[in-house]
Amino acid sequence: MKITANFSTIRSDFRLKIDTIFSAGTVTAVLGPNGSGKSTVLRVLAGLQGIDSGEIVFGDQVVNKTPSVHVAPQERSVGVVFQDYALFPHLSVMENIAFGPRSLGLSKKVSQARAQSQLKSLGITELGHRKPNQISGGQAQRVALARALATEPSVLLLDEPLAALDAQTKESVRTELEKQIDGFDGCVIFVTHDPLDAMLLADRVVVLEDGTITQEGTPSELAARPETDYVATLMGVNLIRGVANQGVLQVEGGGVLSVPQVDLRGEALAVLRPESVTLHLLRPEGSARNVWQGSVRALTPMHDRIRVSIDASPPVIATITHSALADLKLSVGTPIWVSAKTLTIEAFAK
Repeated sequence: MKITANFSTIRSDFRLKIDTIFSAGTVTAVLGPNGSGKSTVLRVLAGLQGIDSGEIVFGDQVVNKTPSVHVAPQERSVGVVFQDYALFPHLSVMENIAFGPRSLGLSKKVSQARAQSQLKSLGITELGHRKPNQISGGQAQRVALARALATEPSVLLLDEPLAALDAQTKESVRTELEKQIDGFDGCVIFVTHDPLDAMLLADRVVVLEDGTITQEGTPSELAARPETDYVATLMGVNLIRGVANQGVLQVEGGGVLSVPQVDLRGEALAVLRPESVTLHLLRPEGSARNVWQGSVRALTPMHDRIRVSIDASPPVIATITHSALADLKLSVGTPIWVSAKTLTIEAFAK
């Protein structure tokens, strides 16, 4: 079932404005920083919060339209997995899962059969008699997912489904979650602030910043062409703004870069990957056409590399090996020359 969402909702001084389509058979990640409105999107789609203008259509059914249409949550064919899982502490795992179909008016027998089927599907049959305080965080996440799926919804909404897990558990549960949502025929929407979750689980990513969609596309499209500083930071690339003309980018804030897109004209964005930035103590004599001077602002360890932030025009981030750091003897404030080959830069119209 396709969801067409074109609405706005206001909470205190925060306004959320959404205009997008969520397609059936597609896993969509709503990615954004804390306070951007991600969870509000899910609450509105689930029917737990109203809208102030616009409409939301599930398939052919208008579920929200101002001023008078608001279809109740239980009538929307929506399954929800909340961030804290919201399991009922006084019910067993089996009873928690059966609660969903029971709340839709199904018989106890049918509800228990669905719960048993979900337990088996998720490989947690042995947990059926336990209470929520007797299972792990990863198991609780599976139970919450089973409860949502037991209603046989057309739409599955997940609010930060992996946020409550430790790093070791998160990896295994992410793999299990991927299997489950890949086998779901309906529309899957999950919110997250973790770009890795979005890259690994989603077919499509909607980026939300300050209550507004700033970019949407496949994970690879976002990685190749980030359109905001937030997305560029998440993807680990340098995003440089300027005005392009005949292969030259006049950088906003100062500086000039040679770019390979010679036909590009006007306001543009350029992506330069940190691994394509080379650092030198002396002005380089090589073939790189882009050479400029700056100073080291910060050094940050990251796995087997060092992330070097450079104050320059344009400012950039480079990644270097530990041995290169030792050879260059870098520290905060060290003067440094930066170079980047033209072909390593991709510029596109803003």
